[in-house]
Formats: sequence, C-alpha cells, structure tokens
Amino acid sequence: EESSDDKAPPLFESFLKGIGRDYKMRLPLYKSDISDGLNTQCLAATLFLFFACLAPAVGFGSLFGTVTNGAIGTMEMVSSTAMCGLIYSLTSAQPLTIIGSTGPVLAFVATLVKLAEKLGLPFLPLYAWTGIWTSGILLASSVTSASN
Repeated sequence: EESSDDKAPPLFESFLKGIGRDYKMRLPLYKSDISDGLNTQCLAATLFLFFACLAPAVGFGSLFGTVTNGAIGTMEMVSSTAMCGLIYSLTSAQPLTIIGSTGPVLAFVATLVKLAEKLGLPFLPLYAWTGIWTSGILLASSVTSASN
C-alpha cells in the first residue's frame, strides 16, 4: 500500500504553491540561522566563502574581458557576483548553490559573442535579452512548480 508521502508531486501545481511550501518549511529555521551564525567559526567560514566567491569572479572576469572584447570584465563580474549573492541570500529557500561564473558560462558567453558578431547584433543587448528571457522562463517554472 502506497502512503501519501510516497506520491510524486504533480507536474504542475497551482500558482506559487511550491514556493510557498518551500518557505513554509524553511521559515521556522530562519531565527536559528541567524543566532547559530553569531560565532567566530561562522565568521571564519563567511570570510572563506567571501574569498572563495571573489577569486573566481576576478579570474573569470579577466577571461570574460578577453572573450567579450572588454564588454564584460573583472569589475562587472565582481559586482554582478555580489548582487546575485545578495539577492539570492535574501530570497532563496535553499541554502546551497553556485553563485558566480563557471567554465560552461564562459563557453556560452563566448558562443553568444560569436553569434552576435555573425548576426551583426550588439553583444550586450543580446546578452541582456538572453538573461531576461531565461529569467522569465525560470520564474514561470518556479511559480507553477514545473521543476517537479
């Protein structure tokens, strides 16, 4: 006999139901997240993660500068990594993810630069529209729990 816990979630749920469920499960832990983090071991881990996020942003930023002919460089990469980390930490209900650029992102951007050149389009608007469309698709997927 199958219990209700063994049932797979439906492919699509009503609007914001999955996000609400995630926050509802996480909400009781927010207070302890703050209070448990007020110690020297957490400070050390925070500083380590700060530099662990900063180092790839600087490294990949210089590579992005080369690939994009200076359109995106180290300063843009550091500031975007900081903004993404801040927004993610305030709005996410899951604690772990990779914030910042990785090798596959660099490969995608290099391909997008070449596509923009072949089509005669300016790179930065194309990159912005790619991000806007991706954000819209991810938003629609999250509010309908399509990622189930």
